[in-house]
Amino acid sequence: MANLGKKILSAFMEVTEEKKESSATDAGHANVKRANDEVAYAGAQELGAANAGLDAGRQPDERFAGHFDQLLNEANIPGPDYYEFSRMIGAMQGIPDEGARYSVAFAGLQVQGLDKKRLLTTAGEYLRILTADAGQFQQTVDAALQEKVHGKEKEAEEKASRIQALSQEILQLQQQISALQAEVRANKDKLTGGSNAYTAESQRRQQQIKNDIDKINQYIH
Repeated sequence: MANLGKKILSAFMEVTEEKKESSATDAGHANVKRANDEVAYAGAQELGAANAGLDAGRQPDERFAGHFDQLLNEANIPGPDYYEFSRMIGAMQGIPDEGARYSVAFAGLQVQGLDKKRLLTTAGEYLRILTADAGQFQQTVDAALQEKVHGKEKEAEEKASRIQALSQEILQLQQQISALQAEVRANKDKLTGGSNAYTAESQRRQQQIKNDIDKINQYIH
């Protein structure tokens, strides 16, 4: 069931891939529906079970119609029941009177042994199957949301927090660099000033000694 849920989910998460496989899948579903239509009743060969029970203003989604066709077909209870009844209603959409469609469909299956109690009981069973399938599908959606949405959101938030922390660290490093550069300039100025003063005084003292040497040579014999 988990793999089935993933397969259904991929119908709207990976549309391109689904389209690549749709021809073979649609053909298989069409063959299954035609075979069951011929057994159930002669006039329903070209109509799918998904049409039954849908609101008048809504059209079946092609990405999922095949899944539900197959699901209900595989769950079809032996003998006339709600499944055949719904397909017959779908086959009579050309009859504008809804009550007439329901009455005619029931009358056609009543001769095969279908009664109202069985009709309602089996309708409830198919509803239970669809509900269970919907629950499994929702679990798959929730898992995908956790993996592909919530998990990614959390990762994005963590990276945003990391960027904020790094930005703060960068600002602190820039401030430290500015302080170091100021200290370097101050130390350089001190060293340069001290070096210049030393050189000047050293040269003055050396010149004084040279002058004394000249005067000694001049005055002392």
